[in-house]
Amino acid sequence: MFYPPVFGAVAFSDLPRRSMQSNSADASLKSSRQKAPLRWVLIVPFVTQMAIAVGITGWLSFQNSAKTVQELSSHVRSESLARVQEYLDYQLETAQLINQSNLELIANHWSNQDLKFLGTYFWHQLKSYPSIGVIYYGNPAGQFVAAQRLEPDTIVLAIREKVPGPNRIFESGPDGEWGAFQRILPNFIDIRQRPWYTEALRQRTFTWGDIFPLQITPRIDLPASVPIIDHTGEVQGVVGNNLGLGAISKFLQQIEIGHTGQIFILERNGNLVASSALPQPFVVAPDGKTERIQAIKSDNELLRDTSLALLQQFQSFDAVQTTQNLRLSIHGKPHMVDVLPYQDKWGLDWLVVVVVPESDFMSQIQANNRNTILLCLAALGLATYSGVMTTQRLTRPLLQLNQAAHAIAQGDLQATVPAGPIREVDELAASFNQMAFQLQSSFKQLRSLNQALTDSENRLTQFLEALPVGVAVHDPTGKLAYLNQIGKDLLGLQDTAATGMEGLNYRMRVFRENTQELYPNDELPNVRAIAGEFAWAEDLEIHRPDRSVIPLALWATPILDDKGAVQYAIAAFQDISDRKQAEHQLIYNALHDALTDLPNRALLMQRLELAIQRQRMNADYCFAVLFLDLDRFKVINDSLGHLVGDELLISVAQTLQQILRPVDLAARLGGDEFVILLDDVAQNSTIVDVAERILAALRSPLAMESREVVLSASIGIVIGSSQYIEASDLLRDADIAMYRAKAQGKSRYVIFDAAMHAQMLKQMQLENDLRKALERQEFVLHYQPIVKVATGHLVGFEALVHWNHPVQGFTGPAAFIPLLEETGLIVPLDIWVMGEACRQLAVWQQKFPQWSALRMSVNLSAQDLYNPLLLDHIDAILAETQIPSRCLTLEITESMLIADITTTIEVLTQIQVRGVHISIDDFGTGYSSLNYLHRLPVDALKIDRSFVLQMQEDSKNCQIAATIIALSHQLGLEAIAEGIETLQQLAQIQAMGCEMGQGYLFSRGLPAGKAYELLQEGRSLF
Repeated sequence: MFYPPVFGAVAFSDLPRRSMQSNSADASLKSSRQKAPLRWVLIVPFVTQMAIAVGITGWLSFQNSAKTVQELSSHVRSESLARVQEYLDYQLETAQLINQSNLELIANHWSNQDLKFLGTYFWHQLKSYPSIGVIYYGNPAGQFVAAQRLEPDTIVLAIREKVPGPNRIFESGPDGEWGAFQRILPNFIDIRQRPWYTEALRQRTFTWGDIFPLQITPRIDLPASVPIIDHTGEVQGVVGNNLGLGAISKFLQQIEIGHTGQIFILERNGNLVASSALPQPFVVAPDGKTERIQAIKSDNELLRDTSLALLQQFQSFDAVQTTQNLRLSIHGKPHMVDVLPYQDKWGLDWLVVVVVPESDFMSQIQANNRNTILLCLAALGLATYSGVMTTQRLTRPLLQLNQAAHAIAQGDLQATVPAGPIREVDELAASFNQMAFQLQSSFKQLRSLNQALTDSENRLTQFLEALPVGVAVHDPTGKLAYLNQIGKDLLGLQDTAATGMEGLNYRMRVFRENTQELYPNDELPNVRAIAGEFAWAEDLEIHRPDRSVIPLALWATPILDDKGAVQYAIAAFQDISDRKQAEHQLIYNALHDALTDLPNRALLMQRLELAIQRQRMNADYCFAVLFLDLDRFKVINDSLGHLVGDELLISVAQTLQQILRPVDLAARLGGDEFVILLDDVAQNSTIVDVAERILAALRSPLAMESREVVLSASIGIVIGSSQYIEASDLLRDADIAMYRAKAQGKSRYVIFDAAMHAQMLKQMQLENDLRKALERQEFVLHYQPIVKVATGHLVGFEALVHWNHPVQGFTGPAAFIPLLEETGLIVPLDIWVMGEACRQLAVWQQKFPQWSALRMSVNLSAQDLYNPLLLDHIDAILAETQIPSRCLTLEITESMLIADITTTIEVLTQIQVRGVHISIDDFGTGYSSLNYLHRLPVDALKIDRSFVLQMQEDSKNCQIAATIIALSHQLGLEAIAEGIETLQQLAQIQAMGCEMGQGYLFSRGLPAGKAYELLQEGRSLF
């Protein structure tokens, strides 16, 4: 066992001198006894103290009783006022919230003006809010509809559809439907003259009307109303409801205020609103009419007298503007009265009064005071008698024991106590003497143990101070016994003397991570370690006085003795700011795009799921998803480089963030695809406005590496609805709408509808069928003749591909060629068409030697020009069919020339070197190829059919066709007119000097057999 070194300053050589000092003290004690006997020294103070204690006890009992009454009464009254205020806040705000809900319904969603629909809707609201007596709506035309509660479970519906006209009362069904007609309400006052209607028009905002008594059923109601004002400022109607004040009285009756206390609520004019002492806050007159109660004229004595006392105190109820805590005399008896001015934000101004007779609390306390004083006096008598008797027997041996103890305290370890007449005192003297002997033998050993313990503590302290973490040691009571310097620095504590477990989280300012919430004291690991647990936590933060925040990891373990009881708890804690910062950065990186710093797909999907869930819980919530894809971004990226492309994407991201609200989200899916979530959108026009602002912002030129880049984007919009369950469905439909925008010309937005999804499914089916069609060889070729317009003689054919669909039948190229180009399947199809057409031409030339110069025209797509195997395919086909290369003409559209003119010229040159003719199809529909026409290795220009079909004398189309023919002649090229269908068109083309033409006037596309017959006949085609 550890003993403090209290005797470390005592030397054994001093013992004789201390004995002499003890003898001197004895002599002094004998001298003092002659002045005042010890028994009187003990008895007199004891009796005096007891007498004083009894007196103070009685006085304190009286004072505490009064204070207790005041505190108890004040607490009860304050709590009652708080409950009343909370209940009023709820009821009054409920009435206004019902108006707010009905205002939004009528203003935004009630378009069919169906009054009965409103009546049913009001019926459901009455079912949900039992304190509301009636909900109604009226408009400037005098139309009116209402749902009114007659009994707790009886609701009727009232409607006035035509003005002038009756107000009809109907029964209501079990689900609010309009039931049987009951009666016509007599003497119905036009709603436009009703106070709730006129007051709402005057205030033009949420307002309360005057409390009024109802006659249709006995009660008094407080009307709440609000006008419905459109965007032009015109009043479209008024919606309102009546709060039944009987519900407030019922609530007040549930609150207990002493035995006879009361709570009542007054208007400033003294009219009673509610009372805990009256069944209803109104009276029914002999004629059956419901009438208000003036508080100062109430039949309830306490209510009436309290109101009169308040008027006497303040002269007017209007003078009470702050909470009053009063002690008033009513009928000569003290009463405690609290008055709370209750005002809400809509202009309501009431007084809540709590009155309690003081006697409700004092009677039992006064009886307790009397009993306490009597018990104290009895205890004083018994204690005095016992003290006298005990003092007589203890005085002498106690004095001797005191002398010996004093001697030992001075270092005289030889002092002893003689035996006394009392057995217990004698045993005490023997024990005292034995103790003195043991002290002599243990003194030296104690000094050495103290030194060893001190050395051990020093070594342990040095070890703990050297640790790189904070270390705290708590004793079994939770008091902080030790805290190393690192711990003090981390916690910002230097004085730990009074630091215990109680309120440890507050004193050390320990909060939950990323919150302003104090960490629960009983969940702290060091507190749990005191209870015998090993605990750790990493969700703590220290908020230091200098406003810095340090995240901590804290481990704590108990130190147990041999019996398993907790002796100490040791806690180690460490600043983990660097680790937390790294974790936060990893999480941020996982949810954001590395290039633009926008949220990525993962974060977007989380937000979309939240939006879907929020819409399920709140039918009024609306959101939208915008899928944005940059038009022709690949061209910019390939031409200016990926670094410029990255800068462009960053600029787009910044533009989106500047346009969007903080609640919205812009995310990058990858490449040039962005998705925007518009959260909590009030109306669809807002969505369209955002889309238009984005398109306008992106059209502004951007400076990139000393050049300006003009962007455009296609946007697909999906408006969130309850039909969406998965976030991926939203992205799918937005993507569909985006591709529809691209198909319609790009640089625009398209809002998704169900037809787009159906069309996409149909397109996917068509794509699958096209892939199978290539494998099953379902494509066939028709051949449209090309003739000399001067003679009508056949010059060649244009190969036109058709699809013999196994279900849909024979399908023209316009139905599937765009999809083939979009999917890339056009390349293998074009190679097949070229090979099949050349093989057919080879057959005809062998069968009819006179047609050895017959030409075959085959269309190429833009993707064919970028096919690195195109030239190899051409060479292989010419080698296989052995037709002259001059008999093959490859047609390219004018729009294909502007994508990459340099590459196009290189490929076409290599084709022309092989002797293959090249024709520009649909010439005149492009917008920049004229700049390069003189450089292009082409042999013919085909005038687009749109110019030929609409040619009239002196028309622009006629002039354009003539210009193209003249241009071809100047460049040494052949001119071929497409779409000739009438003799008039043929004559105009002949007059312009065009060499060749094709169209329905000569022949439609022919199957191979029909073309064979045409060659066999060898006739002119006109």
